[in-house]
Amino acid sequence: MKVHQPKIKYLSQSPHGYVLVDEATCQSPMRLTRCEASPAHGPALSYGQYFRGITDVISKDGYAPLVEATGRQVVRDISLTDIEEILIYAEKHGSDYHPARIEVMVGDVCAGFVMNVAVTARGKARLCREFEVLEYLNGKYDFPFLPRTHFQGEAVLPSMLMFLADWFEGYHEFHLSVDKRDGSRKLVLWDTEKNHCHLSRPQAWQIYSQAAKILTLYYDLETFEQIFPWHHAAGDFVVKTQEKSLDVRLVTARQYAPMLDRSEGVSVPEALLFFLLNLSVRMRLDRLDGVGAVAWADDECVDATLEGFAEGLRIKQSKGFVDAGFVNGFLQYGRSLAKEDLSYRFHALIDACDQAAPDVPVIRCHLERHISKFHLALERNLFNNKSQPE
Repeated sequence: MKVHQPKIKYLSQSPHGYVLVDEATCQSPMRLTRCEASPAHGPALSYGQYFRGITDVISKDGYAPLVEATGRQVVRDISLTDIEEILIYAEKHGSDYHPARIEVMVGDVCAGFVMNVAVTARGKARLCREFEVLEYLNGKYDFPFLPRTHFQGEAVLPSMLMFLADWFEGYHEFHLSVDKRDGSRKLVLWDTEKNHCHLSRPQAWQIYSQAAKILTLYYDLETFEQIFPWHHAAGDFVVKTQEKSLDVRLVTARQYAPMLDRSEGVSVPEALLFFLLNLSVRMRLDRLDGVGAVAWADDECVDATLEGFAEGLRIKQSKGFVDAGFVNGFLQYGRSLAKEDLSYRFHALIDACDQAAPDVPVIRCHLERHISKFHLALERNLFNNKSQPE
C-alpha cells in the first residue's frame, strides 16, 4: 500500500508577488545576512538546500510532528491523509534567522506556521535559546501575544537548525519612513498584498501603546525578568489592521532575564521604574524603512507608551500578579520624582548600554528632550487620561 505523500511547493518573492521556485533559483545562493550573499569563506547555502532542509525536518517520522501541530491549530484530530498540500514560502533574511512561512492545506482550511531557520553558529545558539524562552513564557502566562511553538529539528548537509511556530496570519511589520509629501516621519505598514501604506496618528498611538502593554504583561515584578532585547527595526512587533482598531503581536522573545539584580537590594518599584524608563526609550527607536539610518519616533510615542504600560500593569493587578492598590501606588511614586531624579536614572541607564551600539548616539542626541517629555507626561497624570490624537 502506497503511503500518502502531500504535494509540496516552494515559493519565493518576486516583483509580481510569490512565484514557484524554478531550478535557477534553487541553485542560487541565499543571503545569510540582511544584505549580503553567502560569503565564500563561510557557510554557503542555496535556496534549493534551504527548501529541502525544511522539507527533511517536517517530513521526519512520516510528518508526525507536523500533523500534530496542524491538528492543534485547526482544533481537531487529523491524519497525514488529510493534508493535501504544503506550501513553503521563503520570507526574509535577518542577521540570524531565515524564516519560511508554511501553509498546510487540510481541505479548505489553511494552517499557517513559521519555520525559523538558523545556519550560523551564532544563529543556532540564539535559536535554541529563543525556543526555550517561548516555551517557558507560553507556559507561564496565558496571553496570546507570542507565537505558540511546536517542535525543533535539524537538517544536515548543510547543517540547519530550525523550529516551527504559529504564523500570525494577516499581521505585518511596520517601520518609520519619510513621507515624501511633507518630509515628516510616519509609520508605514508593510502589507505586501495591499501595498505599503502610511498609518494615521491614532493608529501609530495604538501600536506603541499595545506594544508597551505586551512587554509590561510579560515583565515579572518579583524576579525583574523581562523580554529583552527587542527592536522595531528587526520587525519584532507586527500589527493587523481592522476597520476601527488594530491588534499588535510580538513574534519573538530572544531572551528573558532581569536588567537589575534583586539580590543587591533593588526594590520592586525601583526595578519597575527602570523597566519603564528603558521601555520609553526603546519604543522610540527604529530604522528608516526597516534597514536605513536609526530613526527616532516623535513625542506622542512617549504618551502612548505610558498609557500602554499602565494598562498592562492594571491587567496584571486584575489577574492577581500584584496586590490591589499596587498600580496606583507605583504611579504616585513615579509622579513624586523630580525631573532631576528621572534624569539621573535615564543617564545611568544609557551609560550602562553598549556605547558602540548604533542606537546610542541617537538616544543621546534626543535624551534631554525625552526626559522633559517623560516628566511632563507623569505630571499631567497621563496614566489615567487617554489623550490619543485625533
